[in-house]
Amino acid sequence: MREILIYGLSKEATQEWQEDLLACFPDSVNTQDNINKVKQAASAQGFHSFRIATYNGESPDFAKSVTV
Repeated sequence: MREILIYGLSKEATQEWQEDLLACFPDSVNTQDNINKVKQAASAQGFHSFRIATYNGESPDFAKSVTV
């Protein structure tokens, strides 16, 4: 099952590697509403630079991502 992950930077953070996972939930009919709610609540607490990612439950293929 596909999952939606929402990442964001806290107000002090400026680099991508400082992201925090803000929410993770199953993809559904209400996905866009859920994303908007998370972003609104996180913005009120000082988070910025949100990133939405998906996860399909697959294992990563490290051989594809590493070149020697």
